[in-house]
Amino acid sequence: MLDLLSIIVFIYLTGNNPSVTINATLYAPTLLMNITLPVQPLGPVTVVNSTGQSIPYYISNNEVYISMVNPGNITITYTPYIDTLNNGTLQLRISTDYETQVYIANNVLPTTIPSNIQGFQRTGNSIILTLAPGNYVINFITTGPITTTETTTQHITKTSTSQPIPYPSLSYIIVIIVVALALSILLIVRHRR
Repeated sequence: MLDLLSIIVFIYLTGNNPSVTINATLYAPTLLMNITLPVQPLGPVTVVNSTGQSIPYYISNNEVYISMVNPGNITITYTPYIDTLNNGTLQLRISTDYETQVYIANNVLPTTIPSNIQGFQRTGNSIILTLAPGNYVINFITTGPITTTETTTQHITKTSTSQPIPYPSLSYIIVIIVVALALSILLIVRHRR
């Protein structure tokens, strides 16, 4: 049987800016698909297609529901929720249905890592752990800012990000606009009389 969905999960532990990125490829159209988030999100979740356009979605209990009428690629990104333990150690709880790559930057010092990792790779001053589907806990501390060597140029790049509006919020916005428009028309008609 052919898989209709291919999912790759990346978790980046980079000190003060952790993130989760899920790349999914759908090989056949489906009315509604769900993808389990490996870590509870701290804030908004962004879902975009391969051209960078936002895709409407619904989240319930760490499940993202998306309608994909055409095959293609989507990317889900968000900031993961990280616990702070009583001793100041940070804790990331991972519950994944997919193979997961955990990138640990050079300013993150793991105090505990899973004993059953599938792979370990060193990249520069950082490491990548490969985890099989399952439940994991990684405790760590941050040791300061990441030191990277970059060439600075005089170009100033301005980026803007937009967060998708889930369906229920979009419905409320449309209702508010319709009501405001109807009230405006009533006031104009009444004023003319």
